[in-house]
Amino acid sequence: MLIELMKGIGLFYFWTWFVWPFVLVFSLVNAISSKIKDENASPKSTIFAAISLLIILAGVTFPTFS
Repeated sequence: MLIELMKGIGLFYFWTWFVWPFVLVFSLVNAISSKIKDENASPKSTIFAAISLLIILAGVTFPTFS
């Protein structure tokens, strides 16, 4: 079941590959800078960075899911 989900995410990545590196870098920088400024910063940027990294890794490993 999870492999099928990863296949779907990998296929989604192949159609939108040009967006995800920028999303990862922007959200990671935003999460780090907000954490430095405020100890009680919202974890939304960190979660968004983790999701974008998951999408990138699913797309990179998609050809191995036979």
